[in-house]
Amino acid sequence: MKNLIIALSALAITVSSCRKIIDIELEEGDKKTVIEASLYEGTNDFRVKITQTGNFFGDNSPVIINNATVNLSDGVSTFPLSFTGNGNYYLLNFNAVSGTEYTLTVDENGNSFEASVTVPTLVPIDTITYQFVPDNIFTDEGYLSQLEFDDPAGEKNFYRLFVTIAESTYGGIEDLILLDDGFTDGNRVEFPTFVAGVAQLNDTVKIELHSCDEATLTYLEGVDAVLGGGNGAPPANPDGNFNNGALGNFNVYAVSEKTVVIVP
Repeated sequence: MKNLIIALSALAITVSSCRKIIDIELEEGDKKTVIEASLYEGTNDFRVKITQTGNFFGDNSPVIINNATVNLSDGVSTFPLSFTGNGNYYLLNFNAVSGTEYTLTVDENGNSFEASVTVPTLVPIDTITYQFVPDNIFTDEGYLSQLEFDDPAGEKNFYRLFVTIAESTYGGIEDLILLDDGFTDGNRVEFPTFVAGVAQLNDTVKIELHSCDEATLTYLEGVDAVLGGGNGAPPANPDGNFNNGALGNFNVYAVSEKTVVIVP
């Protein structure tokens, strides 16, 4: 027993004398430029938001980019955007023409990022219908609205919807409503707005039909997958249309809207 105690003591001394503090320097993750832009058909203010991803360790808040050079081009003329603070760059009262391709270029800290979009043709809403539905497992009692429009034949069409009932709007990033014409090309589309719930008598219902390109729809589907959590796998960054490794997307829309007041 005495020999065992001596052996254990010697082992303790050996372990203690071999102890060493190892200082590992963790490299910061690659910082990515994030560009968010949405161009609308017709005359509108065009805004671009530019940030940079934070560090994985420590402060991971987005970094505002205030020193970029931002230009929009239609292939003939170039339109510079003005910096207005907080990472925002604006082109006021810009007229985006349906069928025209526009290229957005961002030069930032020696890096250049570019994306091109073609403004889609506006698909008009034909009508909003509604019908009374009793309380059931799918919805409360009230008036269920239905969007109706004619999908253009022989071309791929992609849509995002916003539905406003009284003071509440549905279709934002947290509750995206996305459609395509994979099974309805050239047909009449009748889309009940279950996701927005029901209206009550005298409520105003407004529906916005945003025609977009495929890259915009794909990006929004990626955003939805990330926010929805998917199947438990680590979320990937949504696929955007900028080159050179930039995150975000250059979205493009043509918007039709219609309003109806619920009456008996």
